[in-house]
Amino acid sequence: MRIEFSGANRTVTGSCHLIDVSGKRILLDCGMYQGKRELARQLNETLPAGPIDAVVLSHGHLDHCGKLPVLVKRGYDGPIYATPATVDVARVVLLDSAEIQEENADYLNRRSRETAADEVHPLYRRSDAHDVLKLFRRVPYEQRVDLGNGVSFAFFDAGHILGSAYVVMEWTESGAKKSLLFTADIGRPNTPIFRDPTPLKQPFDTIITESTYGGRKHAAVDDIEPQFAAAVQQIVESRGRLILPSFAVGRTQTMLWHYMKQVQDGKLPKINLYVDSPMGVEISQVTREHTDLWDDESIAMLNFPKVKEAMNLVKFASTGEQSRQINNDRGPCIIVASSPTCEFGRVLHHLKLSVERPTDMIVFTGWIPPHTLGRRLQDGEQRVKILDRFYEVKCQIRTLHGLSAHADGDELLAFLKPGISPKTVMHIVHGEADQAEALGRRLLEHGVAVANVPAMHSTAMTGVVSTGPAARDSGDVE
Repeated sequence: MRIEFSGANRTVTGSCHLIDVSGKRILLDCGMYQGKRELARQLNETLPAGPIDAVVLSHGHLDHCGKLPVLVKRGYDGPIYATPATVDVARVVLLDSAEIQEENADYLNRRSRETAADEVHPLYRRSDAHDVLKLFRRVPYEQRVDLGNGVSFAFFDAGHILGSAYVVMEWTESGAKKSLLFTADIGRPNTPIFRDPTPLKQPFDTIITESTYGGRKHAAVDDIEPQFAAAVQQIVESRGRLILPSFAVGRTQTMLWHYMKQVQDGKLPKINLYVDSPMGVEISQVTREHTDLWDDESIAMLNFPKVKEAMNLVKFASTGEQSRQINNDRGPCIIVASSPTCEFGRVLHHLKLSVERPTDMIVFTGWIPPHTLGRRLQDGEQRVKILDRFYEVKCQIRTLHGLSAHADGDELLAFLKPGISPKTVMHIVHGEADQAEALGRRLLEHGVAVANVPAMHSTAMTGVVSTGPAARDSGDVE
């Protein structure tokens, strides 16, 4: 077996790993790298060399599926396997990504182009995203798929976002059965809406594991409720607006759940809640269509009278006009809008109105990357630039802790333990180097044979390795 690490290596974005086994070349994820513009363009145009027989997609976050249109543009026309819910989420995410790229390219070409040679081209267009959708094959959890040559895989619930899965691959090598676990992103236990990750039932020869928070410990899930309740009560008393900059996929739906749950329990009054994000609106609808993936508590909530009443106060804003109308509501109300960094999206227009109002509050739902408007607000800067002018920060700023959809170091270790044996070779990806190495040290203490933190474009080989790309067509994928 040969593994080529082509993304999310010593970083947390751009998941992409090529497995070459028994004459089959299988791509695990094909995600978009998100970072500095020039490096992102370079990495997002780069794919593993040689033909690919199948793509196995863990879930619909952009950093796991966002480079699929590039793959298909280069000629790939094979199957893309994913859970049914992941197909629905990825459709929304890919079309939105393509639209943004087209709009950005059009804007730059209008504003910055001097000659025809300077024309900016999007990485891919909506037509390319539609070509990807034609290749999806829906695979339910725990249904084994035969990829040929004795290689098979199955998805298991990862508890991260709607439809997310970890992948178990099996094959025979030199007469012995072999197995590989690809964790992709593992969720936290006891989180809202979705079931806990399905426990591992066997040790594996090889594991490729995420390590986003491999060296950290999250706040307890139970801490979220009192933090959120205190923030909402404050803006009810001040008759202000609570702005929640939030991811459209996952975090927006989680915040809706927390509001509904606390209304049900009588801990919060019923006030208007706006979801101001076209993607957030679509993903919320997709989530409602997949109640079969919800946990028992969330399903039961749908039947509570107070929750049904509160749902009538949730307003979904898809159009620009609906978004602008939200600012007619001066409070008390809650506005959930993209994006969490406050670098782009509709949240900027709500911040312009609220940032200088002492009655209002901005509540961040987790860690914000440095050098962003969200981080400057989170760090307490008193004067910030929003779009085209500076504003004095007079509103309240808070951060909710414990909302991450990724398992922390302790939770990852607890999940992985049943999959570990003294012969297990561990490859640690999807984490900054310090987080990956922190998890690696702990895994070695618990008995794995090897804990490797691979660099970008590095390879690992074990046992019998099939003919590699150097001996085959090394052009574009087929």
